[in-house]
Amino acid sequence: MGVPESIKQIDCDSDQTQRCSQLVSVNYCRPGIMSRCSAGIVWEKQKKCRFSKKSSVSERCMHYIASRDGHCDSVDAQRESYSPDRI
Repeated sequence: MGVPESIKQIDCDSDQTQRCSQLVSVNYCRPGIMSRCSAGIVWEKQKKCRFSKKSSVSERCMHYIASRDGHCDSVDAQRESYSPDRI
């Protein structure tokens, strides 16, 4: 399996260190009325979130609540999503 083109195009030795670190782990929690996970229902994408933890009962993040329209149940992810540093 090769490296995706979107990653190949970024020189991680340059001044783009922050952008490169975001390729490795992301906070998919999107602030709103209820914080939603924007990674969707697929574990392969959810697991890239730095707050993800694999559910012991299914192929998803334990913080992803599908019955509540993809609500993100991670307090740490929600806290970071509202942080002024994230803007």
